[in-house]
Amino acid sequence: MSSSSRLVAYVWDTSCLLHVAIAGRLDVLGDFVKTTAQEPWQHYVTAAVAEELAVKGQSAPDWATLVHVDGLNEIVAFGAWCQRLVGANPHDRGEASVAAWAESHNAIAIVDDKDARIVMQRNGVQAHGSMWILCQVINCGRINVQPASGFVDAVIKAGARLPFNAGGFEDWARKASLLQ
Repeated sequence: MSSSSRLVAYVWDTSCLLHVAIAGRLDVLGDFVKTTAQEPWQHYVTAAVAEELAVKGQSAPDWATLVHVDGLNEIVAFGAWCQRLVGANPHDRGEASVAAWAESHNAIAIVDDKDARIVMQRNGVQAHGSMWILCQVINCGRINVQPASGFVDAVIKAGARLPFNAGGFEDWARKASLLQ
């Protein structure tokens, strides 16, 4: 996914970070997604996501910039996303903050909750799951499939619910046409 030297912003949801943090692998994920001259990527977490992580005893990654959804356009967007996403689950507020920030800053939302991701996509926000961005890292040549698979297996062992079981990342990614 070469961005032709155009900065690409990613805003991460709790769903993508929690089990990586529990597995003690946030630093590894940060190494995978770090900015290079070929892929100038910037990573963000909203204050709501940081709070959700803290409630679970985890910290936001130090490789992502903490942002607040408090500008006028962001607040309006947050209100709209709360109506679209927030149900009985208070964690949906983190997803609403991610969607609002992504919409306001033309960023890509990284969200593992499939239902939330579909709502975001249907409402004009580019949203993908954590396995998508991991495949982008592989396709850029930063890592190969074997270390990525080991990383994913550790995250699954920490409790992540992904669309495949341990050992199934590569087959899933190839069937989904996410690997070149």
